[in-house]
Amino acid sequence: MALPLPEGQLFQITHRILPADYEMPSLEIAYDHYSINYHIRGDRTTITPNFTFTQHPGSVSSLAPYIYHRTVPASDEVYESILIKFSPLFVKPMTDQFGQQILDQIYARPTNRFSADMQPIVYGYFTRLLALYAQEDSPYRDFRLQCILCELLLTILEHRLSEDGSASHASPLTLPIMEAVSYMESHYAEPLTMDRVADVAGYSAAYFSRLFQKQLGKSYSEYLSHIRIRNVSRLLLNTDKSITEIAIETGYQYPGNLSASFREKTGLTPKQYRSRRKKPVKTPH
Repeated sequence: MALPLPEGQLFQITHRILPADYEMPSLEIAYDHYSINYHIRGDRTTITPNFTFTQHPGSVSSLAPYIYHRTVPASDEVYESILIKFSPLFVKPMTDQFGQQILDQIYARPTNRFSADMQPIVYGYFTRLLALYAQEDSPYRDFRLQCILCELLLTILEHRLSEDGSASHASPLTLPIMEAVSYMESHYAEPLTMDRVADVAGYSAAYFSRLFQKQLGKSYSEYLSHIRIRNVSRLLLNTDKSITEIAIETGYQYPGNLSASFREKTGLTPKQYRSRRKKPVKTPH
């Protein structure tokens, strides 16, 4: 279970700096709060029953109560974020005005991205809330926190980009399949057989294969290739590593296998993709 709000509190905000290899040890679910998380550094992949998405610096993840989720590293950079948890009662002035559906609209997306102009504005809300939360002796603190949080939530709703980069699943993932996907996200660089991942889910390989295809809408091998290509793209754009080094780091036995798979998915060779890094190109999601 996700850590609940401290007893007697309706709002909490924390500035977190975690090791690059930090991952949630198990699936979690929140029962008493909504959360929003501004990503400052590092990349994280989150698996939920309905979506899998990768958070990058400048994006905001949002999770409503009663949703199982798990995050794993998506880069080798230190993970830094500002996490807000709040009770529905804390934003009652907003829901009294606009109805519960306003929260449903905001939390219909698990990840939110913004234009370059809006990113510092959104970040500013988080830093203001963090600074204000530390002012425990102020008699106006909670009211001001309420006002700024409601303004932040409405800003997210009004200014997030239409394309959020999340991938919806063919049908909601069951908990064993969520565990399997989390394991694949963490171990894609290893020789990862379906038998090994099926064992993580607690199923026979044959049953796992059918269930995986039904819920993800992709075969096991297709989804593993999707994870690897996503990480190849990241390394091509964010490092100067050679194609051979990237192949080894992402689970490809030979650079030729990487190049063929990458071209099939993106229409470009790894070298072409890297050279066009500042131009709009077709990227795997």
